[in-house]
Amino acid sequence: MGDTKKSKVRPLVHARPPVVAVLGHVDHGKTTLLDTIRKTNVVAGEHGGITQKIGAYQIKLKTQNSKLKTEEQFITFIDTPGHEAFAAMRARGAAAADIVILVVAADDSVKPQTVESIEQIKAAGIPMIVAVNKIDLPGANVDRVKQDLARAGVQVEGFGGQVPLLAISAKQGTGIAELLDLILLLGQMKELAADPKAPPAAIVVETMIDKGKGMVAVVIVKSGTLVSGSPLYDGVTHIGRVRAMFDEHGVAVPAAVPSKPVEVLGFSHLPTIGSILTTQPVEVTPQAAQTVTKTPISAPVDSIPDFLKPVAQQKEQKLTILLKADSMGSIEAILASLGDEVTIVESSIGDITEADVLLAKSSTSFVVGFNVKCTPSATKLAQTEKVIWRTYTIIYELIRELKEAVSGMKEVLIRERELGRGTIIAEFPFEKQRIAGTKILSGRLARGDTVRVLRKVEDQEKEIGMAKIKSIRRGKEASTKVEVGSDCGVLLDPAVDFAINDGIIAITTG
Repeated sequence: MGDTKKSKVRPLVHARPPVVAVLGHVDHGKTTLLDTIRKTNVVAGEHGGITQKIGAYQIKLKTQNSKLKTEEQFITFIDTPGHEAFAAMRARGAAAADIVILVVAADDSVKPQTVESIEQIKAAGIPMIVAVNKIDLPGANVDRVKQDLARAGVQVEGFGGQVPLLAISAKQGTGIAELLDLILLLGQMKELAADPKAPPAAIVVETMIDKGKGMVAVVIVKSGTLVSGSPLYDGVTHIGRVRAMFDEHGVAVPAAVPSKPVEVLGFSHLPTIGSILTTQPVEVTPQAAQTVTKTPISAPVDSIPDFLKPVAQQKEQKLTILLKADSMGSIEAILASLGDEVTIVESSIGDITEADVLLAKSSTSFVVGFNVKCTPSATKLAQTEKVIWRTYTIIYELIRELKEAVSGMKEVLIRERELGRGTIIAEFPFEKQRIAGTKILSGRLARGDTVRVLRKVEDQEKEIGMAKIKSIRRGKEASTKVEVGSDCGVLLDPAVDFAINDGIIAITTG
């Protein structure tokens, strides 16, 4: 007779792929690393490769087990915007991740945003891998990075600690395979597991409004299996039903298992970034609610962007902006990073339109956009109404310039400062006006800059005229700012009777 003892029923638990976030200082190679991993490890013929950026993606690796049999393993990467070096987005990325890769450039070492990332990782209590990138560059110094990391409180292996460190070149692909193997090893050590039959729960890593799809959220399933048709709750609030799900290849998926990133359609209300979506109402305790700490505003007055300098003279000492962005995640991160001295007239998703310009005009505001465009009609209206607008593709730069502007409102310097210098090398006619073809020799020139046009007469520079840059183009493309070493076309208002070889200098009194 067999054993008649009843065994205890245990939940069906399976190992799940690790979820990885990549953090670090701006321009240290986070985006390049993610792109290299994606291109190297996503089979090109599989659904046509990755055809859309949904904020997270999963790669497939072939490994050998202890019996030398080939197995397929997966890693999920949170593909947050590559250059956004600020605490709010980092905190969200870390909350959704099991492992964090801290990218530090071998030629630049530890920077302020590196330290900020370290603090976020430690606060989240997540295992860290240090990837020392750009080892192919002449100035690379891995030992210096180890020393600077130690000063920042990170003790790496071989330098008195246990944090693994790998030297890589994301550009050349050096060390990437070893990095992926280390991620899998850490995932196994953490014994990551989830019950696919448990009640579904998914964390929101991005939200947006798509013209064709409507309200969209990118989620990573944390437990259970999310299936099409399921109701969706953000806490106790019913916010929609899963109408469809798509992976990073643009392929519809009927179900998403733990660690799977998917784009979800079917919302009646957009969830907030970092919230946990469930298929049943769940009471959220105050302790479980996620908070984002606002970054204190501190910046040198001398670095105030010239286009925001007039704000310093406002009596209320308030910076007033109208904010447009590509997604709610970007808007939330920007708002969380700005101080209380910034007044937001309105924030919304989409390109800058004529309505935005008119609202900015009536409220005496600046229009600031992230990853959006200003429509041609809105551009023309802004010129007519003299409304200043700026667009950015790097949130770090947007945050920095706005913070510097707010800081400058407390004290306005009176000395003149040079922002950029160029030489006029050509002249082009444009609608009965003259475009100054300019080569930038130092600094930068930007739309809205106040400039002096100088001519060399008997070894002395004589001022020919003073004007503002009405528009600036790099090739055929309109631009907001052109940096040193580039050629551009500059339209001045009012017109200045310039000549070839005249100098053009952008100045500010701050």
